[in-house]
Amino acid sequence: MKQNKINELKCLDKYQLKAVTSKRKVTLVLAGAGCGKTFTIVKKIEYLINILNVDPKSILCISFTNAAVNDLKEKINSKVDVMTFHKLALKIIGKKKEVLTEDILTDIIMDSFSNDKLYGLYKMGKKDMYELVRTFINLFKSNNYSLDKFYDFINKANGKDKVLLKEIMKCYICYESYLNKENLMDFNDMINIATNKLDTSKVRYKYIIIDEYQDTSLAKLNLIKKLAKLSNSNLFMVGDDFQSIYRFTGSNVKIITNFRTYFPFAKLIKLKNTYRNSKELLKVAGKFIMKNPFQIKKNLKSSISMINPVEIVYYNDLNHAMNKVITKDKVNNLFILSRNNSDLEKISIGKVDYQKMSAHKSKGLQSDYVFIINVNNSSNGFPNKYVDHKILKYVNNYKEYYPYEEERRLFYVALTRCKKKVYLFVPKDNESIFIKELKQYKNVHIREN
Repeated sequence: MKQNKINELKCLDKYQLKAVTSKRKVTLVLAGAGCGKTFTIVKKIEYLINILNVDPKSILCISFTNAAVNDLKEKINSKVDVMTFHKLALKIIGKKKEVLTEDILTDIIMDSFSNDKLYGLYKMGKKDMYELVRTFINLFKSNNYSLDKFYDFINKANGKDKVLLKEIMKCYICYESYLNKENLMDFNDMINIATNKLDTSKVRYKYIIIDEYQDTSLAKLNLIKKLAKLSNSNLFMVGDDFQSIYRFTGSNVKIITNFRTYFPFAKLIKLKNTYRNSKELLKVAGKFIMKNPFQIKKNLKSSISMINPVEIVYYNDLNHAMNKVITKDKVNNLFILSRNNSDLEKISIGKVDYQKMSAHKSKGLQSDYVFIINVNNSSNGFPNKYVDHKILKYVNNYKEYYPYEEERRLFYVALTRCKKKVYLFVPKDNESIFIKELKQYKNVHIREN
């Protein structure tokens, strides 16, 4: 019987097998795009239960979205706890407070923000200012800072920044007061309260498996480290630093690129075989992403070959250009991706099976063909030239050391969604710097229209 169970591992490639059978206390698996990340997690859990006889109830598997959790639950046929970080936090806290699900923060900022001079000083409209304050407060809370931290910031600041920080602090105090009065907690509170409650909680796991580790924030990392220490858990983390694209929510790419700072004796295993992209596309995408100086080098392999898997299509009329490609290349099973959701509203193409979404939403998905649209040189093009407001330096844990670091990772995500070809649609006479770079690469073809 045990031999049959061991035979089940024969479907793994040698890198996946090494990861699944790792017995190290802390294992980090770097899984490039299309390398079978979810498959490896599922097989790891089967290995623990079927071969090492681990009790399924002592295994925790965490992913970042409800969709990813539901996908894992379908594939894991056992009583393993599969949940988001926030569901884990609720389990630790219990139901002593209700969770704030509405967008109350923006309303409170609108009511509390009273220094009208700041709009002119920062040359911002009210809507943009409210969004800035909202981002600041969310990042402030995701770092688990207390009110005292505002006084540190204000003491360091000068001029109008000092005034703005005082205004943000006032909005923060009003927001916290509302949460306390209504006995509510928001999503940031859930992580921080759970971390503080772990000492008295009975939630314990022998094995903790984390999916999409590259999206971890410092607050979530602290929760996991504390839970693992109290439980004496084995940690198995799977992620890809090339696909770290959620800095605006508090995730910090250094948590994966500098993983030995946080876990000095961790074992690093790289999954090298990709089952989605051609080897030619991997060369293009790999060369492109490694322009970022601190990414971890990977030598991804593929048995798939495709002539010119990346095509640049210049256009005057986007819909006309897309329809022309669809007809000529017999394109079907298609993703249309854009840097901004607003670009997708004007899409009108012929009878073809397609889905349209932002590049962020496409992570983890795949299609035969991918169209990346409006790769132009503008403030909201690709790369997006929006620069974090300087006030956010107080709450951002990671600053970019190379131009458009995160935008480059996001473009890499978009490039690697295709099983066959990716087409880059570029307005004539307004190409982005990414296009200027890519058209110098081998295996990138420029289509004459």
